Amino acid sequence: MSEYRRMTSTAARINRSFTLRLVFVLFWVNLFVLTLTCVSWCYHQEKNALGVAWQPNLRRSVAVDQNQKWYRWPETVEYTFRSPQQTESHTVQGGAFFRQVSHLFVALLCAEALLILSDYGAGRRKAERLLTPLKRMAETAQSLDRTFDTRKYHDLEQSISQLEVGAENARIETGDRDLQGIEQAINGLLRRTHEAYRQQARFVSDASHELRTPISVIRGYADMLDRWGKNDETVRDEAIAAIRKEAEGMQRLVEQLLFLSRGDSGRQHLDMQRVDLTQIAREICEEMGMVDPQREFLLQETAPIYAKGDAGMLKQCARILTENAMRYSAPGERVTLKTFINDKKESCLCVQDNGIGMRPEDVPHIFERFFRSDKARTREGGTGLGLAIAKWIADAHNASFDVITREGVGTRITLCLPECVQTEVS
Repeated sequence: MSEYRRMTSTAARINRSFTLRLVFVLFWVNLFVLTLTCVSWCYHQEKNALGVAWQPNLRRSVAVDQNQKWYRWPETVEYTFRSPQQTESHTVQGGAFFRQVSHLFVALLCAEALLILSDYGAGRRKAERLLTPLKRMAETAQSLDRTFDTRKYHDLEQSISQLEVGAENARIETGDRDLQGIEQAINGLLRRTHEAYRQQARFVSDASHELRTPISVIRGYADMLDRWGKNDETVRDEAIAAIRKEAEGMQRLVEQLLFLSRGDSGRQHLDMQRVDLTQIAREICEEMGMVDPQREFLLQETAPIYAKGDAGMLKQCARILTENAMRYSAPGERVTLKTFINDKKESCLCVQDNGIGMRPEDVPHIFERFFRSDKARTREGGTGLGLAIAKWIADAHNASFDVITREGVGTRITLCLPECVQTEVS
């Protein structure tokens, strides 16, 4: 097998595993949605027929005309139900409803098929790009083998051909000093590849976990409404408020995921112009003051500090840092914003709180997606994506963050933008 075919086969195997996982997730989501649709329709029909006499323990049955072709069954469905105390049964023709549902699900399956095909093609190209340096190394080894025809190049080629890319500690060791540089380059590539796929797998796992929790809460309150909420106004109001809160959290999570997805794919447009960081900080103080009137938001600098960037993106970054400071500090604690020019002639916007602080070992990871320390996970309201979005905005502006924190004392995060523009002279 040629090296090109071997690399292509490896990329296909890696991409196939992720595609199969996507198919598996979509299968269970479709099954859940279909089941929920059928149950909702049956419940609606029962309530229309029985009204206040409806109860959960009805006797139910479904009949399908067996003489019809299997693909015609949805058009011949009869749903029959009656309460144990009644002799009269109610029969509902479900053909029209299930015919519409089948059409909608066919359209949904077609859209998902296109999504899977698109994801498979894009994933395979990405895997091939990641493995391209390895393929080039293999081709170089073949070229050296043809040129010098020595055993050590045969050993290197054999090591590459026997390499298990999917193994956690996969590396090449021939023991030849002349090949040490090539070995280090290949082993470095393998480490980076494993790290990239590890982060991707963690991202998928964490996203699934974050979505599973609100779905479970919504379903639990829906069950509570079904059991006790019809006649108990307190239970009904509590359930509605909880469902609305979880839905808003899911919407915020999805919006943040879409933002990062657009950023990763290069579809996030930046309108670069001259902006005043002090004005941005002042607007953030005013907005957050209305959100949390009990807390003091202090702006320490009033002189304009100019920088080049996208005003909306930089304001979003400052808002994320401020919301983080609010979330991890006690109610009523002061949050301080400051703008200045540092010793490197960079325009800086600083957000400081007197909250719980962070452990030193957590600081290198705070801008990773879905990362939250053990203390932070006990706090409600965060998705673990805010600082990742702030990091993307900073990277898009060629900016950096300076983080100073101490447990029990507080945290100060400073956004430093390069190419400082001098303040206006009045």
